[in-house]
Amino acid sequence: MSVTTRTAHGSVRQETAPTSRVGQAPDEPAYELVDLDRYVVMHDGPVGYVEVVPPVFVCYAGHPYAKAEEVGQRHDFQSAVQTVIEHAASSRRTRLTA
Repeated sequence: MSVTTRTAHGSVRQETAPTSRVGQAPDEPAYELVDLDRYVVMHDGPVGYVEVVPPVFVCYAGHPYAKAEEVGQRHDFQSAVQTVIEHAASSRRTRLTA
């Protein structure tokens, strides 16, 4: 999108808006707090959960929570979220090739 702005002296200044990142993946995976100690991890919709059980973060793949299965435990929250994302991506590839 571009905008033409007229100045007080009659000259014209052209401004161009930065291009949007429509269709590109976000820089970081999306997650949202859904309970006191549980986050839902989203990647094109909900794909799993990370539960805070000090001193670890328990990774669950699947949705809804009652049907999710544990796929790992991590000491770092971002690593736990990434584990859920990777497991979801690998299980999608398996279903697509089968």
